[in-house]
Amino acid sequence: MLDRWSRLAPLTGIVFVGLLVASFAVGGSTPGVHATGLKVLSYYKAHHSQQMASAFLGALGVVFLLFFAAALRTYLRRVEGARPLAALGFGGAVVLGIGGAIFSALSWALADARNTLDPSAAQALNVLSNDFFWPFGIGVAVFGIGYGLAIARSGALPRWLGWVAFLLGILGVTPIAFPGFLALLAWSLIVSALLYARGGSSHATPAGAPGQ
Repeated sequence: MLDRWSRLAPLTGIVFVGLLVASFAVGGSTPGVHATGLKVLSYYKAHHSQQMASAFLGALGVVFLLFFAAALRTYLRRVEGARPLAALGFGGAVVLGIGGAIFSALSWALADARNTLDPSAAQALNVLSNDFFWPFGIGVAVFGIGYGLAIARSGALPRWLGWVAFLLGILGVTPIAFPGFLALLAWSLIVSALLYARGGSSHATPAGAPGQ
């Protein structure tokens, strides 16, 4: 059972990305930060089903993000020199996951209480939903820098993947953090597929070592 989990665990990265893309697609464009409370309530009354579905998919995506981050940490910690940095990267995934879970909770609350919320409360929740970006930025930064340096220094995966993750992590604390996060999704797809092709989370061999 454990061997099967080790083999399949990296694929949780692909599931994570798929769920998040589906969440974005279903959710669409929500009211901006300057929208009035009445406009916010009107929107969520008209789109409550889509927003609740989007929130659910996003929250489920967080679960698979953490499984993927754990699989990647397990893979990297078997290579000398990568363990502390892999732990740092996993910490970033936890922060990112908490941010995603709270964001989903805010969207769910707006859709679920659309008929009872006061306009001022709806406006406040909408502002939080729009400006709740620091946990994402911090999570992306620590995830990208931690895992990126672990890969670049150890060679457990192609080193260029490590430097790409490192650069995307730097973007996490800049005004273009969201495009960096989207690029990190593409990175996760590549790493997920590569880990699976190499036999799962239990086999790590530095790039360029015999047998690679």
